[in-house]
Amino acid sequence: MTAAGTAPPSGSGARAPSPAAAGTDGLITSPRSNPALGSNRPAAPQAGPTASDSTAGRPSVVTSAAPSARPPAQAPDQPTAEPLAAPAAGRIQPGTVYRGRTTHYGADGGGNCMFDRLTDPAMPAVAMNEADYETARACGAYIQVTGPGGSVVVKVTDRCPECAPGQLDLSEQAFARIAGGVPGQVDVTWRLASPSGLGAVQYKVKEGSSAYWLALQVRQHRNLVTSLEVRVNGTWTPLRREMWNYFIAPNGLGPGPFTVRITDVFGERLVHTVNLSPGTTQQATGQFARH
Repeated sequence: MTAAGTAPPSGSGARAPSPAAAGTDGLITSPRSNPALGSNRPAAPQAGPTASDSTAGRPSVVTSAAPSARPPAQAPDQPTAEPLAAPAAGRIQPGTVYRGRTTHYGADGGGNCMFDRLTDPAMPAVAMNEADYETARACGAYIQVTGPGGSVVVKVTDRCPECAPGQLDLSEQAFARIAGGVPGQVDVTWRLASPSGLGAVQYKVKEGSSAYWLALQVRQHRNLVTSLEVRVNGTWTPLRREMWNYFIAPNGLGPGPFTVRITDVFGERLVHTVNLSPGTTQQATGQFARH
């Protein structure tokens, strides 16, 4: 849900697959996207201050042992090293394996997380179930999914409101890699991944941002991001993350530039300078460590 006075932007609606059809083998065939049906995506925010194991329906949990960017107006500075923070609470945690069913749909990297559509088919996408999506906390995270046919690393780019906790809805390319030729739904395990081969962290300043209403998004982060803070009058001030994967300051934070601190699920922190350049993706320096 969004805060009073703001509304989620156009294009932020969750993937809403068409009803599944019964397969000839008794399985349910996977839901598919139908662009002709449109979506229930809400309207864009206005600029300015107007703005676990045994319980049914929960994932079985077993404890176990890049989008393109437009050039920024000004490159952010070098990240500042800071001591580790305490790991943040949340449903998806490192070192835990989750179990669930998976289907597939025509994912292209767009969706509720409001990332650009993927141009690299080698990095498939996934829509996360509503519970584990956790108000966009899962957005941008990489997870390793293992099924009867093998494993694949996918990026969380969308949410699946009708999926049960633990369930995934994979892009068709990803499903083909792990299903072993089985149509419809398959049982899988999945866990957080920390892939190599990424560039530095990026920040997107949302269109319509100003000195009086600000929305920031973190992109291309190796590990799940748990918080974003801005330094205001010498104090780190956390911004609220919306369902559409932007951290917002409803009353703005002035003309910038902003000193921004992000924290990953392992407690690592990076500090950058982000300019008030609405509609641009700014290339930072530095990246979270691999785990």
